[in-house]
Amino acid sequence: MINRPYVALLDDDVALCVFMSKVAQTAGYRTLAAHDGRELATLLAAQPVLLVLDIAMAHMDGLEVIRQLAEARFPGRLVIVSGHSATMLQSAKLLAELQDVRVAGVLTKPIRAESLLALLQAPELRVSTPQVQHEISRADLARGIENNELVLHYQPQVRLTDGAWVGVEALVRWQHPQHGLLYPDAFISLAETSGLALPLTRKVINLALEECTRSSSTLGFTGTLSINLPPVAMTDLTFPETVVAAVAQVGCKPEKIMFEVTETSVPEDPAKAIEILTRLRLKGFALSIDDFGTGHSSLENLQHLPFSELKIDLGFVRAAETDTGSRLIVESSIALGSQLGLKVLAEGVENETLWHWLRAAGCELAQGYFIARPMPLEKIAAWQCEWETRRLALVSVPV
Repeated sequence: MINRPYVALLDDDVALCVFMSKVAQTAGYRTLAAHDGRELATLLAAQPVLLVLDIAMAHMDGLEVIRQLAEARFPGRLVIVSGHSATMLQSAKLLAELQDVRVAGVLTKPIRAESLLALLQAPELRVSTPQVQHEISRADLARGIENNELVLHYQPQVRLTDGAWVGVEALVRWQHPQHGLLYPDAFISLAETSGLALPLTRKVINLALEECTRSSSTLGFTGTLSINLPPVAMTDLTFPETVVAAVAQVGCKPEKIMFEVTETSVPEDPAKAIEILTRLRLKGFALSIDDFGTGHSSLENLQHLPFSELKIDLGFVRAAETDTGSRLIVESSIALGSQLGLKVLAEGVENETLWHWLRAAGCELAQGYFIARPMPLEKIAAWQCEWETRRLALVSVPV
C-alpha cells in the first residue's frame, strides 16, 4: 500500500475536505488536505496525481492557485469545484487549460460522492505519472505505432428511450513494453507536437475497423463506430481518400463511421477543414461536433460545417443536477440539435438521476460511466448481458 498515489484537497470547507477524503480513500488513494491557498507548496511536495481545488477561497482564490500551478508546471490533473455557477467553473477550466494545466473535470457544490468517485477512478490517474511521460520520446512513440503497440478500448453509447446499444467510441491506449498500459494523457500531446498525430490516427482507424468488423458477427453489433480526429487530419487533403480505402478493405460501410471533431480543433483558417469534412460527409461518413458548448464558435461551426451529431460536453451534463445555468445549456443544446435535425448525445452520464432527467428532456443518446466505462473489445459481451438487465429496469420508469 506504500505506493498508493496521493489526492490533494484544497478547500476552506473543512467538513467537505473530510467528506472528499473519505471518498478518495475508498477509491484507494492517500489524501492530503489544506484549507488555504498559501499552503499549495505543501500539497505539491507530496506529488499528488490529482488536486481538487475550490476556486472561491479566502486569502488566495483558486484562480491564483491555478496560475501558481502553471508556473510550477504541475504534472498531475486538476478538479475544479465551486458553489458558484457552471459558467464560473467553465471560465476557471478554460483559464487552466490555456496555461497548460490538465483539467480532469469540474464539480458543482454540493458534491455527490458518485461524481467525485467517477473522476477519481479514471484510469489515466493511475498510469500517466509525470515520470513515465518524461521518459517517452518521439522515437519511442514512432516505434510503438510501427510495432502495433496501440490498443483500443471502447465505450458504449446507448439510446435513452429504450436503452438500446447503438454505438461505441474507440479510445486509444498504448501498451508500452516498459511502462505498461498508457492512456492518452501520456502521449497524445507528444504525438501532436512531433508530427505523429496523423500516423497515430490512421493506425487507430485501421485497428478499430478491423476489430469491429471481425467481432460484428459474435456481438451482433450493427451500430456506429466513433473515432476522434486530431486537428492535423483537417489539414490533410488526402485524408478522405485514405479512410475510404481503409473502409473498403474491411468491407464496412462509411455510414457506420462517425468522426468526432472537437470545437477547438477546427483550424483558425477553416478552408481546408471545411473541404475535408464536407468531402467526408459526401463519401457517407457521419460527423460529430464533440464537447459542444466549450468552444468560442459553437453556433458558427454548426452553421458552416456538415455535422450529423451534437455531443454535449460532459462538464455541463455533470453540473446539470445542481446548477440551473448548466441545466439550461443542456436543454437548449438538445432543442437546438433537434431543430437542426442532428442526433444529440450527452457525455458524462454518471448516475441514474442524470439518465432519467436527460430522457425526460428529449436527449436521444447517452454515454458515461453509469452506462459503461471504456473497455477492451473482449469485455463488451459481458457488459452487453449485464446492461440488458439494467436497461429494462431503467426504461420501465415513466418519463
